[in-house]
Amino acid sequence: MAKNEFEDLEAEESVPKQEFSESPSGQEDIIASGSAGTKYDWSNAPTGTKAPPRVDMDGKEVIIKEAEIILPPMDRPWEKTKAGDKEFKYCTFKLHYDYEGQQEFLSGVRVFKREVEENGQKINKYSHPTITKDRNNQASHLFGLYADYKKKDLNECSLKEFLSFLNGQPKAMIKTHEVTNPTNNKTIKKNMVAEFI
Repeated sequence: MAKNEFEDLEAEESVPKQEFSESPSGQEDIIASGSAGTKYDWSNAPTGTKAPPRVDMDGKEVIIKEAEIILPPMDRPWEKTKAGDKEFKYCTFKLHYDYEGQQEFLSGVRVFKREVEENGQKINKYSHPTITKDRNNQASHLFGLYADYKKKDLNECSLKEFLSFLNGQPKAMIKTHEVTNPTNNKTIKKNMVAEFI
């Protein structure tokens, strides 16, 4: 039986909601330095945890007002990759649409454990957020739609250019998908980008 690509997100959404805030010393304290990528400014993430009631947007043309990645709390437990050779945590990846305050969460953005030495001590920090380029989860599928829109090979696209595009208010066509939450078996509808226009 094929894995429901929404399982990771639905399991993540079942984690108790919490307020997000910047770490006391700033974001650089939790991201390991020396790895390629860009600095993610999530300090402006909304502090509220309530979203407006979900509206079915199937077939609607919308503008993506903002895309944000919120790093996981430091006290969230690490998970092992399928190969068992790396540890990771899921990030919150959220798209804000210009239609009735709608927003959608996408699964598939992760940070990996990076052990760094500071003042003679080994400390666990985060890598920069990553999205696989296999189109097998929600974030990766959206990344693929971006590559298609730009007529580029997905492997030639950087995360920075993808996120810059999403935050440049692109137009998109929405397709509603019904998915099952594996934690409670409830069916919900998700408003996902079908294509950029």
